[in-house]
Amino acid sequence: MMKYCNWFILFVLLTISGCHGSGNGSAVHVATDFESGSIGEVLILSDGELELSLANDNHNPDLPKRWRNWWYVRIENLSVEQPVIIRLKNRGWPYYYLPVYSYDQETWHRFSENEVSQDAEDEITMAKQFDFSTVWIARFYPYTFSNLEAYIQSVEDIPYLEVKIAGMTQNGYPIRLLTLTDFDIPHADKKRIWMHARTHPAETGPSFLIEGLMNFLLSDTNEARDILSKFIFNIVAMQNIDGVIVGNYRTTPESENLEVMWFSDPENPLLLTNDAPMEVEVLHQTILDLLDEGPPIAIALNLHASNSEPDCRPFFFPHFGPESLGYKEREASLWHKQIRFISSLASHYGAEMLEPVPEQGGSSFATKSYPESWWWKNFQDHVMAITLETTYGRAGYEPRWIEPSDLRKLGHDVALAIRDYSDPSISAAELAVGLEREIVRSDLDFPELYPPDDSHELKE
Repeated sequence: MMKYCNWFILFVLLTISGCHGSGNGSAVHVATDFESGSIGEVLILSDGELELSLANDNHNPDLPKRWRNWWYVRIENLSVEQPVIIRLKNRGWPYYYLPVYSYDQETWHRFSENEVSQDAEDEITMAKQFDFSTVWIARFYPYTFSNLEAYIQSVEDIPYLEVKIAGMTQNGYPIRLLTLTDFDIPHADKKRIWMHARTHPAETGPSFLIEGLMNFLLSDTNEARDILSKFIFNIVAMQNIDGVIVGNYRTTPESENLEVMWFSDPENPLLLTNDAPMEVEVLHQTILDLLDEGPPIAIALNLHASNSEPDCRPFFFPHFGPESLGYKEREASLWHKQIRFISSLASHYGAEMLEPVPEQGGSSFATKSYPESWWWKNFQDHVMAITLETTYGRAGYEPRWIEPSDLRKLGHDVALAIRDYSDPSISAAELAVGLEREIVRSDLDFPELYPPDDSHELKE
């Protein structure tokens, strides 16, 4: 099946992608004829100067500007004798950032800050002398469907992992369900953990996070075996595979934003309406099947990445707030569970490595159509459902910028946080011991001053 997927991907890419340039074998030209490749207009001003403009997902002019965030190109026949100037225009977010480059699509490097300048809110300029005449350049470290398939192949023989096909995407790719546990121990007394990622296709950070979590849990250490004896991890590592393949940032090839399409049936909110996209229904039906199988789901993590300012660290979208601020008992219960989980992660990853949360998260999410909205409507505080956003910049590692190894470390620590959160013998006070600063801040407003200030998708 995986070999078939790779051949089909190649056919799709050759159908939808192409090259920009004169066609002369010695002339500079720009190509996107590979998985996740994307760019809009290309102007080759000279052998040493290019202008690249970002494209909307699916070249759809009706999508919001702020969704124009991913680009990934191959540039050929560059001069290695002098610096090349590459001006990137028409981006949809205002923050300075450092792209990445590679000479083989395997080993990636960050541009340095002295090689990248921001000339306008929607424009950056890269000036660099490359070592080779062919280079791949991307907004962030790419992680394609083929990368995921290769990773699964590398670990699928480990006895703590089971791989199944949960369903298919609209374009016919398999959405895989990864189950990690000790299968020799009965499931009845275990806690079930649900995780899904890559709803927004170019948010690659969560893919490295999941690799880190899985590498740790499959490491066969005493600590990992102990966790797998008590938990079942059900992971959909890539929901929007079609969008990943064609190089979209936020949507499917049909310009659907899957994150806001968990449309609950008004007659029975456990079900979804018929207009929910296939990729949403696959996750939904998989969850229902797991609930029927038992044990119940205790935690549901929705993994994303945020286009925030460079120093923004990973953060969460908690919901509701304490009873002292007027929230009902079950609402406050969910809030306290979420704060406990965030504190648990902070105790391992570092409170200084996470954004603090405001003293309340708001309640309007409950009437919307996010995954967490569906969880609340049906399970309220019985399922601790929350979104974790990784970020692309320094992310707490200043002066350097975050790398895939850091995101894998975050995944390792998420596994430890799940363990400690679920241990009733560890009190909230014990989780807070040693934290360098408070997790909850009363001086933060939500959502106005809480990243990212995105009216399209604030889970307040």
